[in-house]
Amino acid sequence: MDILTYFKQQLDKEESEKLIRELYIRKGEYIYMPPNKPTEMFQIISGVVKIGTYTDEGEEVCYDILYNKEVFGNLRYLNGQFFEFAKALTDCKITCYELSFYKKMIVHDPIVSDWFNQSIIKRWCKMETRLFKICTQSPLDRIKALFQEFEGTIIDPRSRKFKVIDLLHIVDIAQMTGISRQTVSKLLKSAEINSDQKLLNLSASKSYIRKIKNNDHIKI
Repeated sequence: MDILTYFKQQLDKEESEKLIRELYIRKGEYIYMPPNKPTEMFQIISGVVKIGTYTDEGEEVCYDILYNKEVFGNLRYLNGQFFEFAKALTDCKITCYELSFYKKMIVHDPIVSDWFNQSIIKRWCKMETRLFKICTQSPLDRIKALFQEFEGTIIDPRSRKFKVIDLLHIVDIAQMTGISRQTVSKLLKSAEINSDQKLLNLSASKSYIRKIKNNDHIKI
C-alpha cells in the first residue's frame, strides 16, 4: 500500500501542505538525535537510514538499517524513554507526517490501521529473527544471515545505486550480530582467502571483503 498517496487522497491541498512535507537529507546527516524528540513520523522515499542509540560512554550503537519505504520515528508511547538517533547512510528523500495527524489516522482509519499493524509486525519479526539467530547460530552463520538480509540494491535521490551491505562498517555488523569487531574482521578476511568461496558463498560480499582487506571505508 502506498500510504503517502492514501493520506493525500483523504486531505485537501491546504491540509496536505500543512501536515505532510518532504525532506532531503545528505549522507552522514542526522534526521534526529537525542535529546531531541521528533514531532513527526518519517517514511523513506529513497535512500538508506541507520537507526540506533548511544551507550553511557556516548558510543553509537546500530540496531537496524531501514530502506524500502519503511517508517520510523517517535510515537510518544514510551513515557519519555525514547533515546534514538536516525542517520542517513546515503543521500535520502524522506516524507514527514505531523505526529498527531499520523496517530489519529492509525487509530481511526481501518485501512491505515491495518497497514500500520502489518508494518509493525514485519519489523518485530525481523528483529526477533535476528535475535533468535544471535542466540542459536555460530558467528559465521550470523554474518551470513545479515548479508542475506541486506543483499538488496537501493537507489538514492540522485539515482545512484548502492548495495546495502556495502554501506555498513564492521562495527555495525558486529553490533547487529552480537559478535566482536575483531571476530567479524577475522571471519570476513578469511573469506577473501578462501578460493572456492565456500566460507561465505555470498557474491554480494566480495566488494565488501575487498574493502576489509584494503582497510578502505571500514572502521574497525
